[in-house]
Amino acid sequence: MKKFFALFLTVISALALMTGCIHEDIGIVLNEDGTGKITAAVGIDKDTYNQLLGMGFDLLSDAEKDSGETSYEYEYKGKTYIALSETKEYASYEELKQALLDMTYRTDEMKTLNAIEEYETDDETELEEELPPAEPDEDEDAAGASVPDTHIFKEVSIEKTKGLFSKGLIFKAVMNALPKDEENSDQSIAGSVLVTLSVEMPYEIKSASGNAVLDGKKVSFEIEDLTVENTFTVEAENTNTELLIGIVVLLALILLALLLLPKLAGNKDKK
Repeated sequence: MKKFFALFLTVISALALMTGCIHEDIGIVLNEDGTGKITAAVGIDKDTYNQLLGMGFDLLSDAEKDSGETSYEYEYKGKTYIALSETKEYASYEELKQALLDMTYRTDEMKTLNAIEEYETDDETELEEELPPAEPDEDEDAAGASVPDTHIFKEVSIEKTKGLFSKGLIFKAVMNALPKDEENSDQSIAGSVLVTLSVEMPYEIKSASGNAVLDGKKVSFEIEDLTVENTFTVEAENTNTELLIGIVVLLALILLALLLLPKLAGNKDKK
């Protein structure tokens, strides 16, 4: 999942500057029993994808081999996309949370794809000779200098809540800003790519932050700018109506009994 998702953000960060025809989606499902799953998907505009194929670039072929999944077509907001997705299930919220925190941007692959933008199709020079070398993936490079944090999510929390007649769940995530290319600081992917995040809860959603679109137990967000931190909060709650109704009925019966007892006592006295 981490390697596959890294490819998605790589495609977004570089290819979006070329075309602006990318739709990337992160789908998170939280089950009532504490398990969950993450589905990561990326779609490239069909016309753009065909143009890239004509240039000899198939950005999804390696991902297909790694994931074992097959690309598919879908429509979103009037556009047709060629997409690839991968789903992974987790035995606990803690495992799912850690999987999100482990996801990273691949800045070395971003530079590789940025080089494709400058590649001329009639140039006889091999592309491999023009590509920049891969960067170290550790906290320090070979010279010991620190490198930026490339984790996609800065914070993730999944909190269970419990009341007298209800139980709930709160999901919160903070997404790191996408690392910028300092050599091309005037370029920005803001507004160049459509990114969506969805969270499906086991209970009805009561509130969600930002530009959330609520649909029962599911909420969706559109991320407008990846170059800044984005925060998402979703709260869901389930009221135990059966218990509540049972208590109301019991109280009604007790009240009725209290009202009838004086009358019954009065009847006995008359006898």
